[in-house]
Amino acid sequence: MNRILLGAIASAMLLITPALACETITSTKVKVSACIDTTGWAVQTPSGDQEFLYYSSDETIGFAVINENGAWPVSQFRDAILSNAAAAALDAKPENVKIVSERLENIGGKAWNVIEYEVQIASGSLLFQNFYYVQPGFGSSQFVYWSAPEGGTSAAFRAGQMLATVQFTE
Repeated sequence: MNRILLGAIASAMLLITPALACETITSTKVKVSACIDTTGWAVQTPSGDQEFLYYSSDETIGFAVINENGAWPVSQFRDAILSNAAAAALDAKPENVKIVSERLENIGGKAWNVIEYEVQIASGSLLFQNFYYVQPGFGSSQFVYWSAPEGGTSAAFRAGQMLATVQFTE
């Protein structure tokens, strides 16, 4: 499954073209921006720490951008991601969160951590693909995509399209 997801992301990054209907989102918290293909994503009202929230037109894929001014050691940040996932899991049990894979990816010229995990919820399970960057002086940024597990390849492809547009702003 990891090879399929990596292939989908790589394909999306190679196939992205200027023909996309692009709406630039720029964080007010950290110096990062990205382009959203407005023909395939519908804006939603963010909640909590989310700065941006979108759902695919067919509502099978969601993504949120979470940016914070503070920076923590990467290992602590990873632990916080998994702790938050466990809190949302069925019966709030950590054993209802299964790590699928972890890796590094070059996004916007920087090394981002990626953790994919599956969370058991009352109605089934969700696959999360969390791309996160943490750096002192920058803060932290997460681009989090989710779908049903069988939609993981499609979600990875859509993630790759957008992540290819990420830029660090000055």
